[in-house]
Amino acid sequence: MIKSAIFEPNLLSMSPKSILLLVSLCLLGLTVTAQYTEKINTNRPGISQGAFSVGNNVLQLEGGLGFGKEKHKIRDTKTNVFYFDYEIRYGLLIEQLEINLNGRYRREGITQTIGANEQKITRANFEYNTIGVKYLIYDPYKKPKKDSINLNSWRDQHKFKWKSLIPAVSAYVGMNHVASNNPFTFPTDPTISPKIVLMTQNNWWTNNSGSWVLVTNLIVDKITTDNPAYGWIVTSTHTLNDKWAIFGEYQGQKSDFYSDNILRLGGAYLFNNDLQIDANIATNFKDTPSLFHFNMGASYRFDWHTKDEIIEQPGLEGGVKENEEEGLDEDEDDIDIDEREEIENDSLKLEKTPFINEFEDSDHRDAMEQDLDKRRTAERLERERIEQEKVDKKNDKKLRKEERRRLKREAKEAKQSEKAKIKAEKEKQKMIEDIDAELDKMEQDGGTDDELQKIEEELKKLEEEEKALDPGKKKDENKKEEKALEEEEDVDAAYDKLKKEQEKTDKEEEKRRKKEEKKRLKEEKKKQKEEEKRRKQEEKRKKKEDPDNG
Repeated sequence: MIKSAIFEPNLLSMSPKSILLLVSLCLLGLTVTAQYTEKINTNRPGISQGAFSVGNNVLQLEGGLGFGKEKHKIRDTKTNVFYFDYEIRYGLLIEQLEINLNGRYRREGITQTIGANEQKITRANFEYNTIGVKYLIYDPYKKPKKDSINLNSWRDQHKFKWKSLIPAVSAYVGMNHVASNNPFTFPTDPTISPKIVLMTQNNWWTNNSGSWVLVTNLIVDKITTDNPAYGWIVTSTHTLNDKWAIFGEYQGQKSDFYSDNILRLGGAYLFNNDLQIDANIATNFKDTPSLFHFNMGASYRFDWHTKDEIIEQPGLEGGVKENEEEGLDEDEDDIDIDEREEIENDSLKLEKTPFINEFEDSDHRDAMEQDLDKRRTAERLERERIEQEKVDKKNDKKLRKEERRRLKREAKEAKQSEKAKIKAEKEKQKMIEDIDAELDKMEQDGGTDDELQKIEEELKKLEEEEKALDPGKKKDENKKEEKALEEEEDVDAAYDKLKKEQEKTDKEEEKRRKKEEKKRLKEEKKKQKEEEKRRKQEEKRKKKEDPDNG
């Protein structure tokens, strides 16, 4: 849980003594109940203080590291800043009382330009150390007034309630301690000085958009010194969900020693009920000096809180009477065991059930519980419906994506097959053309058959004559003739081989098409089976949600 803040401007006109007197009267004259939270209630990541204490017997540690740069236009200085914030809080004796110790250690390196020379200065010390007590004066959330609830009107249940503008109010009284010769304080400031803070806090819960918290601090510091400081802080926090929250903070400070207006923005992550991690950035609106800081830190609590305490009210100083205790026990026994287990196991109720005082009228309590049950049931069903729609859309998108991939793959394969077929046809046509050209050439050479016959006759005569002279020459001629015949036979064999390869390619293509068709049919059957399974699951879920209609 993160706090936030805002101030009342008309209180600035009061004198320090009047404010101190007002706070003292409030602390002495009022006793009310306080609220302990299941989740950590920290002052980080801003620097304002929330109105609520950490709770009785709870020890909480808060701290962070900061880095930044500051530039002073008039003094012509540049400063690198490192600081460490810390705060120790403990709930003491009663729920609304808290003691705390907070402070900041700062170390900075200053570079000042004088003419053509640069001078570097390093200084470090505690900016402040304050120990004090915070007391919750008024808590409007502990015992809310009874309102009539119209269960049939959504507008009456959700309309803005003006009484929610009434804040919780706390006061803080502390004592500052600074070392002598401290570079971060006025030279004449004493070692010890008082500090007073008035805090208010508004909590606004919403069902869907998270909660809003507005905290205000009005600060009067060092009121007994020659240079008192007055300040105000406005912090607004918004929870995005159960884990994340964001905040914005405006701080104003006015004194003779230092005045400024600072804006902070940041967020926090709730790691568990006892640990929060946060970060923020800060900047101001002037150049004497201008600053930009980054801070990150954490808050952790040691929760030894055992039970919520009821502070004694007028008329109940002796505690609850025996007959009233018996009546309360009987009311608890009347609750059905199954209903009690259902309430304990309902995570929504554990997280979102607002505080209901045990002393409220039972009818009013029952009406509020019934209203909460109806709204939570409606919210749960709506969340389940939205989640199911998301799952259905995701599955449908996945199926459509797979179908597009399949069609694209098939188109690509068909295109490649068509290209291969066209290429094979071209090669076949080219081979046929080459064979035709060769045959045409051979036909053209056929017109000289007569001349060749004469020449052959003459050659035969010569061969007969040469045979007598060189018998081996005839063998060479026979070999040449056989080679020519083999070349003619090779052309026919190549054509037959090409034809067989083409038939083989066609058969393989037909086989591939049949395989792709079977694969597609198998995927379609699988898709139909998944769709049928999903439809049966949807019908089963609807019957389970509405057994009466089933």
